This record gives sequence, C-alpha cells and structure tokens, in this order.
Amino acid sequence: MPETRRLGFQQNDEPSVRTFARSSQAGKGVRTEPEPKTEGQERAPSKTKIRRIAVEEHWLSQELSGYRGGASWIAKTRAALAPDTMSRMRDLAEIRLEEMDKAGIAMQVVGVSTLQRIEDSSLAIDMAKRSNDLEAELIARHPDRFAAFAAIPTHDPEAAADELERAVKQLGFKGAMVGGRANGEWLDQDKFRVLWERAAALEAPIYIHPADPTAALLEMFEDRPVLMGNTWAWGVETATHALRLIASGLFDVYSKAQIILGHLGESLPFLLGRLDEGHSSVRPEAHGMKKPFSSYIKNNILITTSGWYQPESLVCTIRAIGADRILFATDYPWVDTGLAVKMFEQTPMSDDDRENIRHRNAERWLKLC
Repeated sequence: MPETRRLGFQQNDEPSVRTFARSSQAGKGVRTEPEPKTEGQERAPSKTKIRRIAVEEHWLSQELSGYRGGASWIAKTRAALAPDTMSRMRDLAEIRLEEMDKAGIAMQVVGVSTLQRIEDSSLAIDMAKRSNDLEAELIARHPDRFAAFAAIPTHDPEAAADELERAVKQLGFKGAMVGGRANGEWLDQDKFRVLWERAAALEAPIYIHPADPTAALLEMFEDRPVLMGNTWAWGVETATHALRLIASGLFDVYSKAQIILGHLGESLPFLLGRLDEGHSSVRPEAHGMKKPFSSYIKNNILITTSGWYQPESLVCTIRAIGADRILFATDYPWVDTGLAVKMFEQTPMSDDDRENIRHRNAERWLKLC
C-alpha cells in the first residue's frame, strides 16, 4: 500500500472545521464534470457524466425541525451552524439540486434521522406518516434525482413495521432510517422482531444513524467534550447498536435482514479479528448467535462512505468486507458535497470497485434500477 502521506489529503484540501461553521461558499471550485445550468435552461434529470448515488443525505420537514433539538454539549462546545444549514436540509429542489450538479451527484437517497428524538409514541407515529407523505410528494417532482428512506416510529414496534411496509409498497421508499434509539430502547429486544421480520420480507434495509449515548454513558465524556458527537461518542453508540443486533441472534432468524451503517461502518470493519477473538473466548451458551461476528458484518451490514475519512481507511474497508457492500454517501448537509466526492475519488481502488461504490451497489441493494 502506498505510504500514508501519498494517500492522504494535503492540509489545504480540508476546510478548517466541519460544516457546523461552513460558509455557504465552502467547496466552491470543487467541481467534477457538470456545468451549472444557464438562465432559462431546463434542468436536466442529471448533468453528471460519472454516475454517483449518495445514500446518507439528510432531509427534514419544517414541522420536524422543532424536534431536532440540540444537546447541551453541542451549545457549549461546538461551533454554530452556518446560517443556511437548516434551509439546505429542508430543501428538496433547486438549492440541493444545484449543489448536486456542481459536485456530480446523480441521485440522493434522503432520510430523516430526527424522529427518535420525539418522546411521545402517538405523536411519533403521526409525524412519521406526515413526514413520509410530504417527502414522497417532493420526491415525485424530481423522481430521477431523489429516492428516500422512510422515517419509522420505533417507539411502537408494530406501528414501525406497518409504516415501513406502507412507505415501501405505497410510496416507493427504499428502506428506513432510524436516528438511534427511541426512548432509550435498543432494537435487539424481542418486541422489535415484528419490525425485522417485515424488513426482511420486504428486503428493505434499515439505516441506523448515529445519536447521543444514554445519560449514563455520557458520563464517560462529560469532562472531555471533544470526544462527544461525531468525534467518538456517536460511533461507539451506533457500533454497539449493530453489535447488539448481531449478538441477539437476529440475523440467524432473519438472514435477509440488512442494516446500513455510515462513516465506514462506525469502525467495525477495522475490528473483525478482535471481535472474532472475543467471540471465540466466550462459552458457547453465552454466544447468542451461531457464527462469528465477522460473518454477520460481511453478510448483513451495508456500509457507506458518509463523513470525513482518510483514503487508507476506505482502502482497508474494501479489503475487509469487499467493495460490493459499500455505498457512496456524503452526509449532506453536514459535509460539503464537493469534499465528499474528492475524498472518494482520490482513494485508490480498481475501476470496477469504484463503479460499484459510486452507484451499482445502491442500485442493487436499494432497487433503484
């Protein structure tokens, strides 16, 4: 493998901070193939010569914006959001399409990661339906450019399963996105089997998006706030959620069930050997599942390139789980779209692997063809 310096980005390639403080001009000049439309010109379905499908792209209705909230540690430790961040997140038209065209993104698969922050179950059920209906209406205006993951109210497992089925069968959605745990409940509990049975039958993957750890776990970070959020805490929480699903034996029962993890699998591809070592040292009756962890990670987890990473990390992920289970993503609007494209395109890999990750895997796993 080439040396790290050769693979990595130069210092002036990166913005000084993440999009929390991005200027609306950040990434300007990071253009791939397409040219912006001229005045009066009809917007083509896609202006990209290279087809890229991005699959962890955030959308939020005006109604749900009030539930996005903000943990106290964010206000105390993180830079303020750029003024246009929320307007960009709520848009599914010209603002987003222009950014996609500039960066060479043919399609976004958008999702809502906020619903699990609502505490009231009845309200969450109602808001999920309204959000999904509005999202479907907006996507119908640009069906060649957008697809969606459903918001599902995991506060009530039966309602979540029903909304997933409705969204897939009636609205044409491609799976679901959940923002961590609703009311602190892990999705490996037996009462959620109805959701996983439905997801497996529909062949609809569930994207587990990061969220804050529980209050008890937050104590680990309270005097080191730099470790909160996307630095470390979110990844630990989300990786733990995935490992709990595996350890519950869920995928032995529903072998067709698939989850999606962003940010290069929340570090799991780098830990395959360690996880299997731990599994082998546990008494068989305490395993909870039939095979080593690595088997499920390679067969029941899809991984995306959302967020920042160094090229060697993606190279390692490809080597660990194979390029056919990795999907391109940007984490819009939190990561500049042009930068996300640049990170991916500067990572060395075969032409076939690059095309698979750019769009073929999303087309296959999410039935976008």
